[in-house]
Amino acid sequence: AVVSTQSTGEGGENTGRVMWGAVGLGAHGFTRAEPPAGRKVITTTRSHMQKSVQDAIDSCKPDSLIQIGGSGSKCVLVADGTADAYLFASPGTKKWDTCAGEAIIKALGGTMTDVHGGPIKYDADVEFPNRKGVLATIRNHDFYLSKIPSDIMERK
Repeated sequence: AVVSTQSTGEGGENTGRVMWGAVGLGAHGFTRAEPPAGRKVITTTRSHMQKSVQDAIDSCKPDSLIQIGGSGSKCVLVADGTADAYLFASPGTKKWDTCAGEAIIKALGGTMTDVHGGPIKYDADVEFPNRKGVLATIRNHDFYLSKIPSDIMERK
């Protein structure tokens, strides 16, 4: 899988990145910085902040929050160690938004699930929307799942 982020720096230079990975082969195109133990940096949506997303983030008590557009960009931040979790506790992403990022997260030994802890399925018989949100981490996945508010967990 390949994730490409496109952005422009303050001086107009291209600051985008391309990373690639596959389970069993690893992830490449970047250097992972191992985050300090106990740090909680969450990345989430820049433009679709809903009450359920904010409530889920608040329940995790993050040290900081990075709001950025694009599911792939959020996966890049988790993969390179800038963020500890990508959390979006709402419908909104589609299968094509998460599939490449999930491959890279898994190639690093991480986990991507919905916010209920269920797998994100990509087979031909599933709907395109990820209706139960997204949670991606390299470590401490169970910690973030345990912090999802019960009213969000009760939604089908």
